[in-house]
Amino acid sequence: MIKLYEYNNRNMCVAYLEKAKNVTVSREINGEYDLTFEYPKDKKSNEIKVNRLIECEGQFFRIAKTERSADGTRIIKITAKHIYNADAKAVHLQNVPDFIGKQPHEVLEYAFSGTGFCLMSDEELEALGLKRVDADGFLIDFFSVDKTTPYDVMETVIKNCGKGEIYIDNEKIALVDRIGKDSGAVLKIGKNIKNVTVERDISEMVTRLYPYGYEDLHIGSVNNGVQYIDSPNAAVYGIREGFRDYSDYKKPEDVFNRALWEFDAENKDRIDVPSVNISGSFAELSRLDKSIIAAELGDDVTVIDESTEIKERVIKIERHPFEPSEGSISVGHIKKDLFFYMNQMGKLNKSYKKASTVNGKIKAAAIMGVVNADGVNIKNSESGDVTVLSDLISISDSSGIRFICGMQSGTFTFAVYDKNGRAVYLQDNAMQLRGHINAESFKLGEASVTADTSGNLYINGKKIVTG
Repeated sequence: MIKLYEYNNRNMCVAYLEKAKNVTVSREINGEYDLTFEYPKDKKSNEIKVNRLIECEGQFFRIAKTERSADGTRIIKITAKHIYNADAKAVHLQNVPDFIGKQPHEVLEYAFSGTGFCLMSDEELEALGLKRVDADGFLIDFFSVDKTTPYDVMETVIKNCGKGEIYIDNEKIALVDRIGKDSGAVLKIGKNIKNVTVERDISEMVTRLYPYGYEDLHIGSVNNGVQYIDSPNAAVYGIREGFRDYSDYKKPEDVFNRALWEFDAENKDRIDVPSVNISGSFAELSRLDKSIIAAELGDDVTVIDESTEIKERVIKIERHPFEPSEGSISVGHIKKDLFFYMNQMGKLNKSYKKASTVNGKIKAAAIMGVVNADGVNIKNSESGDVTVLSDLISISDSSGIRFICGMQSGTFTFAVYDKNGRAVYLQDNAMQLRGHINAESFKLGEASVTADTSGNLYINGKKIVTG
């Protein structure tokens, strides 16, 4: 039975929804975690309101959408998001500062501080057979972001790490190497998995890898001058070139060893083999017979099709808590299909909105890295203009040009202007000075010019007297 709670109180149950039908919990690795069900129109259905909480099998979900049918069936369709997916997106962070050379855990602690979510301790994870993604001291460079959410920070950290999966238990969260385990579960086609589709895909496969480290460091110095490594499977599938960025590695030998792991037989996510995706309707026989090993999200399972065995991970699972024979399962690698690319387009659009003004112009503060262009003019209403055109750098404010440096009409020019337009001006071997010069001493060739507190002038220590 599922329970309904007020939006901000998990201690007082508003209603037991015993008439709920087609209750479905679907979840994928680092993705959606949803609860859907239907409920007939009655007195309790009036309590089913958006933003209220639903408890199902010990996990809490926030009602995101309700649909009332107008066809006379008097059925309400409810969609709820797990509180992590719902609430971590609903916290506004004005700024997350730079975390350069820091553990991912430090970035996440900052982002989730005061949100109601807490990062799990190493002891809690160890009890579950899990370990943090940075348990081995792994470090990342996280660059400051403005106007974001803890949920987006988590996604950015995973992208920066190049690995990591989110473990969720209500408000307890962790970024771990991987969720799930080698459970020993067996899925037999025709028995507990039916209507099966088996797909083999080489679109992401790489058999010749060009690895790059910090600032595009390559492995030529430790690989006999060759900047790539070949997989043994190149002889089986042919040469398929690709690259990987390992920007956290600053030594070529570290980049080389990390690249070898991509082809290692012990690497469950090796990139030199076709990805295999198996999907079908799934009966959770373990809920009916406790002697059968359950298959959970992230687990390694064995799929048996007559005499063929395929061992892969559970990447998505759809469960029906009250109808265990009606679920579905996907086993293999996360497939980058149309829905993946649509999701990526949505993320790009969201990033563009954060980086641009309401007039569609890119904010200077959103630009990181190297900008290549024939000319760049960056305007900021508070601090003036910065213009880079050809070989000349110019900085100006409301008083006009304050600094120029570079080649002007074939001559190197350097000038610093005061607010009245007067300049200290250098052009090749000639310098022009404007305004007052204050200094303790001057060196003119071999002559040293100084003055004492009484205003007396000295050259090479000898007092100059005028009459």
